[in-house]
Amino acid sequence: MGIPVPWNRDQLIGGVAARRGRPIHLVPVSHALVQGGHSGLWLARAEDDVILYATGMSDVHATHIICHELAHMELGHDRDTIGDTSVDSTVLSVAAPSVDTTGVVKMLGRSNYSNDQEYEAELLATLIMAGRRVTTGGDAAGDARVSRMLGTF
Repeated sequence: MGIPVPWNRDQLIGGVAARRGRPIHLVPVSHALVQGGHSGLWLARAEDDVILYATGMSDVHATHIICHELAHMELGHDRDTIGDTSVDSTVLSVAAPSVDTTGVVKMLGRSNYSNDQEYEAELLATLIMAGRRVTTGGDAAGDARVSRMLGTF
């Protein structure tokens, strides 16, 4: 999993999308949609993926949430979910009117993953964000270490 140098969130998302063979779209939404402490949700649709993330937070926090959802994708956590992954089209249509709900196969949030899966996703997101910090700070040695760690995913 290569971290773009210099850091670029759109290129990171593009790389994950290319590996998955399907586009990934980002949609900022109100906190009302991402309830129960969730700051982000992954909508797996028939032809693409959508990451919903709460508005009103810093760019760094939003990027971390996006990286957390990308980590779930990279780790294949959609293949082993728990609980109800169906989507409430009415609630989603109100909170994110730009999102077409007809093709949603799964809606994945915190309650759909095991504690181990959440730990793995958070760890990978943190490593990705460490790469962001390193590549924007110019620490070439740190960048090499982060790249080696992320090369295993």
